[in-house]
Amino acid sequence: MRNLLCANFSRLWRSAAFWVCAGVMFAISIFELAVSYQPRLQGAAGILDNRYMIFALLSGVVLSAFCSLFIGSEYSDGTMRNKIAVGHSRTAVYLSNLAVCAAAGILACFGYILPMVVVGVPLLGPFTMSAASLAWFTLCAFIMTAALCAFFTMIAMLNQNKAVVAIICIFLAYFLLFLGIYLNSRLTEQATIPAREYIENGQIMVREAMPNPGYVQGMKRTIFERLYDLPGCQAVQLLATAEACPARLPLVNLLAAAASTGVGLALFRRKDLK
Repeated sequence: MRNLLCANFSRLWRSAAFWVCAGVMFAISIFELAVSYQPRLQGAAGILDNRYMIFALLSGVVLSAFCSLFIGSEYSDGTMRNKIAVGHSRTAVYLSNLAVCAAAGILACFGYILPMVVVGVPLLGPFTMSAASLAWFTLCAFIMTAALCAFFTMIAMLNQNKAVVAIICIFLAYFLLFLGIYLNSRLTEQATIPAREYIENGQIMVREAMPNPGYVQGMKRTIFERLYDLPGCQAVQLLATAEACPARLPLVNLLAAAASTGVGLALFRRKDLK
């Protein structure tokens, strides 16, 4: 296992896909800083906080491409079959790829974080949230990134077609992201439509408060809340509750990663490697 990890990390540093992903995160970070910088708003509260949190949304989309390309190259180059032929177990091969992909995901996130901290603080002013809240948000985002890498690793390890895997992983990343946006909009609906005044035929009319027909409740709300906790969907929730990220989110990520890894391992052990 140790030899596999060393070999995979060596491949990671030489992988063009990894440096492209890290470069994309870095470029987006610099772009966000450039867009945010306005002399009249320099030092305004909350600007850097909002820009910093965007990496949680980006990580899944960027890493969906990386995992499919990194693992797909092992199949296309014949490396996967050679590792097993020389005596490495399928479990070790699978877990080593998962560990390297998760590490690559976190390192790629630093491509976004470092410019935000090193350049953003002098340019836009300090963070307004506490150091503890910032560290907690970052930790939750890293664990979510690792859980998404577990999903992408499972898909890539079970399919030898690099192009198909890339399409599936990228589609899954975008699907989870947009599902999270939809669930956030539904779960934040108010239970009642407040009363309001309006003018009709020159007279001031008052509309009484009424129940909101779009408010989600009951079993449907419970289902929506559980889906909202999924990795990918959770990125939207992290941004919405950055200063008080629920403690359950890392646990949900770990359970999702363990489940996808268990399923992936069980199927990979029976997979016919051509």
